Amino acid sequence: MDVKQLPFNADAEQNILGAIFLDGSTIKIVIDRLEINDFFILKHRLIYEAMRTMFETGMQVDYTTLTDHLMSRDLLVSAGGADYILQLSDTTPSVANLEYYINIVKDKAVIRNIIEVSKQIAEEGFSATDMATFVDESERRIFEVASSRRTSGFVRLNTVADEVISKTEKAKQNTGSVTGLDTGFEELNRYTLGLQPEELYIIAGRPSMGKSAFALNIATNVCKSHAQANVAIFSLEMGVEQLVGRMLSAEARVLSQKIKLGDLSTAEWEQLSLASTKLSKLNILFDDSGTVRVTDLRQKCRKLSQEGRLDLVIIDYLQLLGASKPNPNRVQEVSEISRTLKEMARELKIPVIALSQLSRNVESRNDKRPIMADLRESGSIEQDADVILFLYRDDYYNQESQYPDQVDIIIAKNRSGATVTEGIPLLFKKAYSTFKTLKQNVPAMDESIPDIS
Repeated sequence: MDVKQLPFNADAEQNILGAIFLDGSTIKIVIDRLEINDFFILKHRLIYEAMRTMFETGMQVDYTTLTDHLMSRDLLVSAGGADYILQLSDTTPSVANLEYYINIVKDKAVIRNIIEVSKQIAEEGFSATDMATFVDESERRIFEVASSRRTSGFVRLNTVADEVISKTEKAKQNTGSVTGLDTGFEELNRYTLGLQPEELYIIAGRPSMGKSAFALNIATNVCKSHAQANVAIFSLEMGVEQLVGRMLSAEARVLSQKIKLGDLSTAEWEQLSLASTKLSKLNILFDDSGTVRVTDLRQKCRKLSQEGRLDLVIIDYLQLLGASKPNPNRVQEVSEISRTLKEMARELKIPVIALSQLSRNVESRNDKRPIMADLRESGSIEQDADVILFLYRDDYYNQESQYPDQVDIIIAKNRSGATVTEGIPLLFKKAYSTFKTLKQNVPAMDESIPDIS
């Protein structure tokens, strides 16, 4: 049986080493991009390792100094001998294609590493006892290797500044002032500029504050504003029929209870049918498989992302997720979950919204408006989240409230912008599961230093 040869490119390896002889300053570029084991051929690894050692100790790298260095360590013969090193120094015509050669060598090394990791995964699979953990760890290792294929070095400030200026110019042309996904709520967009890629959003509140309805409204608004947007909703508390029923109620302006009972007038049936047609055009996917581990959720999101079908993830709700492994310390477990969700947002370059419960501490205070310390089993939620929104209904606690059907959206943390302690007022019609902007009593923009912790 033929033994397959691992992939490598001898010419590219030779040209990189020859470029260092031709222009000594290029070694800085090579060291930033390539590890010793990225070279497949043994003599090339030995030569490159010697070059790195010499450079790091301040020695000049040329034919004479390199052969002397290798000879003093009894490595000259293993490195191909003096004639081979002389050949390397004479055969590279230019350093112009150095980046091209580096990419070839790096790509071949990544493929070899994936082959090696795949062998290890296959071997470990025979003794794996926990499927979910095995799959997640296998995915992580493959992604870890693959992400190293084109590692970039340091970036100069002027390069990043040019990109920032370019994005600023585009934002100026955007009359809506929304640079991320449009939430559909003008005042919320004013503070967040929309839902931003790589950011974790926490929407928290006590039961019956409208968290799930608010998240569904955002999902619908995002898909209506961005025709090609894809939203994945993970519901760990309610079934998909219940969720879609709420969305139909909000879109058709038909009472949720009537939809459940089927007690609809002819006009309401028409409204419901029209709403169904409109919502069916939106790219919203549901997963109501119940209690799942955060690693399972991440695997599903990776798959959607690889298929180009993921722009926003909504999780209802965070405390119902399980960690990768059971942990008797629930605070530590929730901390792992929030960190994983933040890592997922950065890895897939999408915004992630996670709903969260608040502790009963709120109920024991005279002032029922939630604060950061009320986050249930908070752990590192406050640290991992980029934006934390609290939902507060005064009429929930006070039957004589002056603000019936009003929900205040309190921005308790906003890593890249201002916070709102008074709250952004929204009209919440619970019977229709719908939120609308209230124009009156809109809080002024807080120009104080934003929360960047």
